[in-house]
Amino acid sequence: MLFSERDIDVLRLLCWCQYILPEYLSGIVERYETDMLIELGLIKQHEKSGALILTGNGKACVRRLFHDAPNITLPYDPPLIERRLRISKLTLTAYRAGFQVFTSSPEDLISSPSFFLTSLTRGKGFNPWGSTRIAAMARMGDLLCAIHYVCAGIGKIALTNELAAFSNQTAQIRKTRRALVFSGETYGEVLSELENVSTEPNAKMIYYGDAYRCVRLPIHLLSCDDTGAMQLQLMAVPEYRQRLTRAALQGDYEPPPGNAAAWDAVYRGMPFVLAVDMDLRRIDAALELADMAGCPKIAIAALPGQVDALLSTRYRESGRARVFDLTNQVLEEVPGYSPTLYRPGKTQYLTQKGAVIDAAFIQAGRTAGGHR
Repeated sequence: MLFSERDIDVLRLLCWCQYILPEYLSGIVERYETDMLIELGLIKQHEKSGALILTGNGKACVRRLFHDAPNITLPYDPPLIERRLRISKLTLTAYRAGFQVFTSSPEDLISSPSFFLTSLTRGKGFNPWGSTRIAAMARMGDLLCAIHYVCAGIGKIALTNELAAFSNQTAQIRKTRRALVFSGETYGEVLSELENVSTEPNAKMIYYGDAYRCVRLPIHLLSCDDTGAMQLQLMAVPEYRQRLTRAALQGDYEPPPGNAAAWDAVYRGMPFVLAVDMDLRRIDAALELADMAGCPKIAIAALPGQVDALLSTRYRESGRARVFDLTNQVLEEVPGYSPTLYRPGKTQYLTQKGAVIDAAFIQAGRTAGGHR
């Protein structure tokens, strides 16, 4: 039996994420393919969580193939497992967006698009992240983001420590713009938690809602699903706002006035905002500028999943905006972008030396006592 690119990527994803629920892999592999890896003794299903994890043989196989594979201890405490499952969904969103997720240090974010899990360097010994909540970092063009997973009851953060850790760990990556990403199960769940604010906003520990209101960096919401993956894809396109705006408006495009930075264009007399990056504060700023300019409405364009999940209720139903879906036809006209999520091929996996991986390779690892 020869291993495919999908087989190897599933093993790598489990090595990097540790715990992944089978349904999270539905857009990557078929169930029979993971069953085959179970039969080969490379992965197994964790009894209590139902998640897939690597076996000792599976981990040894990955480390034989990839010398930069992380060697971190598998947690068994239920809260830590739950955190790993959340982070795995975030990682798979970036993976489906075509990001390089198999990184080993923040220095790997020098290229775009790329993604780094902070859990890889939170092990024993020196922990450069301390008790911060940064789950991952991502590079999208000239944009460098610290990503937090925000869910109900997530608690408070020390914002100063979060920003300092982000700055310190990415100081070597220059000529980039910095931003925060608040990710979660859905856009609505993230926004719901952002409504939670402290009674003492000047305290050291504050809620995410307080951070959302006071931090000066741009903040993007992200849902950990296919819509979120398409959002990341588009944000990795150079000058994505300008390119998408022109593709969407075509001959109706008019440049925004110089004093309206929150507008991307003027569309048939209305201020136009591209909202695919889900920077809601920018949309709100565009509305304020529209009020000052005497414009009763603005136009907003975003992915259909974003419109349905949040933007329609928040802006269209209030009567303040016309909200449009970005169709595949529009997306196909954006230079440097293809509206297709990444899925590894079923072709044979080849090592850097051009060799295939088969059952004999796995058996050799077992005979040799695993990775050396």
